[in-house]
Amino acid sequence: MEYLIALIPSVFAGIILYLILRWISSADRAERKAQKDAQDDAAAWYESVKNSKGTRRPFEERKSK
Repeated sequence: MEYLIALIPSVFAGIILYLILRWISSADRAERKAQKDAQDDAAAWYESVKNSKGTRRPFEERKSK
């Protein structure tokens, strides 16, 4: 019985560590997906601006007259 009592804190600490690491991993995965989605959206927007009719260089500064 004494051995069991000695192991309980280590087991609970291991479980808590596992849950914390799983939470961090999940948050990192979600952040990477959100960043990739934002980059894909920005690339699609840039391509639509680049292919639209209008000025040849939409990101060029306008010269004042």
